[in-house]
Parts: sequence; structure tokens; C-alpha cells
Amino acid sequence: MHRDVMFVSAFEDPNKRSSEVHRRKPNPVDFMSIAARPLAGLVVSLALMLATAGGGIVPATAAETECPPGDGWVDCQAQKGDLMAVYVKGREAYEAARTSGDFSEALAISRQLAAKGDKNGERLLKMVYLQLGWGAHRDYVQAYVWLSEGIAGGADYLVTWRKTLAQKMTPEQIAEAKKLVGG
Repeated sequence: MHRDVMFVSAFEDPNKRSSEVHRRKPNPVDFMSIAARPLAGLVVSLALMLATAGGGIVPATAAETECPPGDGWVDCQAQKGDLMAVYVKGREAYEAARTSGDFSEALAISRQLAAKGDKNGERLLKMVYLQLGWGAHRDYVQAYVWLSEGIAGGADYLVTWRKTLAQKMTPEQIAEAKKLVGG
């Protein structure tokens, strides 16, 4: 047997008459989830206590966790190995390269991330390779070499992009690039 319970929303108009307030029967599941919350919190607290006591989780010191707020925060996090911060730096280098025509830094960062299996890094690497294939890098010979290294590393999809780049190159540039690649 359920009693009627009045539920008042925090967003309801306080000037409404009480007869306008919605009435509904309580759901027993609501009461169970409310009762389970403190128990779940207790279990998590206990697990953290045991992990810390066994040496599994070691709290970091303030010097280890603190990065200065502001512009240097991403650099600090990236130096500490935070892959998302490294990706942000790579994305910034990519955006700058689209204007400057120098994809060296963006390529180096994206290769570093991709080597660690980071999905964002793998996507960024493909974006850089695409720009190289389109001829966006100011040095076509270097771009040809980088695309060839990617192909040698197993990225067969780069063959088409390298051919597209080669169409923009002079015969002398292609010969120099092939010499640098070793073939």
C-alpha cells in the first residue's frame, strides 16, 4: 500500500497554490537507490584505504601534481607525460603549420603519440600526412621523405598521397627525395 507523496521541484513557482503541485506515488526503486548511495561511498572509501595501505596507490606530493595555472599549464602537463596535453601541443603545432608551411613539429609530436597507441595521436598523424600529400609543407623533398617513411612503416594508404605530392614536384626534387629515401 503506497501513500501519496508530494514532490516539489526546486524550479517550480513558489506562488503556485498547493493544489497545483504535482502529486505522484513514490517508486520503491527511488528509495532503494537512496539507501544504496552511502553504502557505495563506504565501499569506495574502504577500497582506497586498503590500496593506499598496501602501497598500491601512493599519494603524490604537491610539487608532483601542481602545474602553474595559465599559459604554461599545458606545457607542464605535457612534460609530465599527460598524453592529452601532448596532443593539445601537437594540435597547436598542426594549426600553426597550416599557416607557416612547416609541419616538422606537428609530425614529430603526432608520431610520438601514435607510437604510444594514442588514438588522438594516430588521427593527428593522418591529418599531418594528408597535408604533406597535398603539398602544404614548404619543403616538398622533406615531405616526400616523411611520406616514404610512413609507407615503410606500414601505412600503405600513403602511397596515393605521395603520388599526389610527386605531381607537384620537379624531376630534380623527386630524384633528390628518392636519393634521401634510399631508393
